[in-house]
Amino acid sequence: MITEEIKLNFSKTTNVLIRIAAIVGAVTVLASGYTFYLNYVWKPKVQVLEVDFNEATAKLKFGSKILELEGDALFLLGGDWGVKLGSTSKFGTTIYDRIELIRKGMVYEYLKK
Repeated sequence: MITEEIKLNFSKTTNVLIRIAAIVGAVTVLASGYTFYLNYVWKPKVQVLEVDFNEATAKLKFGSKILELEGDALFLLGGDWGVKLGSTSKFGTTIYDRIELIRKGMVYEYLKK
């Protein structure tokens, strides 16, 4: 068998473009992995500090942040996660009666004090 040595000579510009493409590819893979982690693995830890359902307000702790919810507001935590006050409509009036942990726009869990 005859083996021949093949040498490729790239110009300086082509070398730079190949390195840039490699860096962009690596950043894309890292960003995709982080997005997957946020959406499918990570679950936020939210602690209920105070709740007043009559006034439709709640004070929550997420990490080192203190969140204040009012009424129908949805507070996004990261990825597909959020938290809001849940309500029930009775005879044309809205009654707030729970705190909901939301994932992809749907109730994932009810938070308790």
